[in-house]
Amino acid sequence: MLDTRELIQRVTNEDQRVKTVEEAAEEGKPYSAYLDSIYDPEKDGELGPDDDRLSAMEVVQDELEMTTECNPAAGIFPTRCEDVMKDPTKTFVLKEMCLNAYRSVSYAPQIAAAARKAERRARWERAGSFNSVHDTEPGSALTPYHDAMAHWDQDVEVDIRIEELTSRFAETSKSDYRATIMEYDENAFREERRTPASDPPMATFETSPRPIRPKKRMLAIPFTYEHLREVEFIDKAMEHVEEIAVQRTMAKVDEGLETMLFGAGGDDLGGTIIPLTDLDKDATTMTPKAWLTLQKKFKRSYMMTSGIGYDDDITDIQLAKISGTNVMMQALIERDNAVLSGFGGAFRVMNQLSQGIGIGWHENLKDRLQFFQSNGTTKRGGTYNAYIAYDLRKAIEFVTQMNTDIIETTRDMLKQVEYIVCSEIWGWISYQPKKAIYIIQMGGLPSNHAGGDVLKVVEAK
Repeated sequence: MLDTRELIQRVTNEDQRVKTVEEAAEEGKPYSAYLDSIYDPEKDGELGPDDDRLSAMEVVQDELEMTTECNPAAGIFPTRCEDVMKDPTKTFVLKEMCLNAYRSVSYAPQIAAAARKAERRARWERAGSFNSVHDTEPGSALTPYHDAMAHWDQDVEVDIRIEELTSRFAETSKSDYRATIMEYDENAFREERRTPASDPPMATFETSPRPIRPKKRMLAIPFTYEHLREVEFIDKAMEHVEEIAVQRTMAKVDEGLETMLFGAGGDDLGGTIIPLTDLDKDATTMTPKAWLTLQKKFKRSYMMTSGIGYDDDITDIQLAKISGTNVMMQALIERDNAVLSGFGGAFRVMNQLSQGIGIGWHENLKDRLQFFQSNGTTKRGGTYNAYIAYDLRKAIEFVTQMNTDIIETTRDMLKQVEYIVCSEIWGWISYQPKKAIYIIQMGGLPSNHAGGDVLKVVEAK
């Protein structure tokens, strides 16, 4: 473990800096995370029990007088890029600060999922200092993935975060990945043993008919002197990098929604399509009756936790009123022990019901459903918006290979190049789509709707 003086020397000395970056790459950790894992400020013998413990990157930034803080009243402004580019050490640290800004958006779900593991949580609680800091959750006081000195990390937000689509994150080292799905005969579990020799009911595990292949996505971020001179301050440079990460996160969300609609790899594992009129025969927009009926489509261990639709349809949901009353559907407050229905009564719901259902809006769900004849050749009735209701715990799974991108971006910092290349390997796969995802056709079906006709998802425009 390094004390503060040794830490500073590791960064400012070029030979030691190169060696440290290579060590971080071999460990498969970001540079700042590796610094935190080998830095212990208590070795200085100067920290009291109530003193603030800065992360390794904060210590380095403070030593180099690099800040993203903006406090005009105190005469404090962010460091200028031209001052940074004159010093190789500061240039190197700025690259890592930009990569931290990128990771804070792009890698947050994977990092948070890893941090939730019991053994990592226990190790963090036992550490008491900066040992194993790289296992802490993003946003905590000890994390290396957020710099406490920055103010820009509160300014940029993703419209819909990846963790709003799924709570399942898988890290794989294989080129092919298959989702494992449990299939069983529900009625078999109701049977009783009639003889001592009778066979017990059997649950079987199936895998996706077709695997997905996580694809490698790469992006080069300009880091030329001319570019930084135009940006002027380092906080703006970091914010631009963070905006790039936001756009890539939005691309992941887009692909996740497509997986819900179609399934992964053409597996026919998209969600179950339901016309809105099956939920409420008189509905043309989402009504309280349709909403409550949709909740009850999720059986047994499944529940509707979230829903995403087209902008106008979500507005209609937010403005919907209970028939015959002036009570808006938003007034349906669902709790563990009661539903305050707006009718003057309280009901204790015995079934599993998600509390605080998340709703979002997405433009790619406009005109995504087409009414077809059963032979799939004749189009009838035009296109309809889709509303996706799902259980984020069991709908789809985000698959990633984390180490490759960390190693590549870390090694890229050693090169005297004009770009930082951020590469990621990731993909989506269906998990339990038929029970955990329902795709609602918004609007009324044509009057000539017949039982032999079907709804199908169409490609996004």
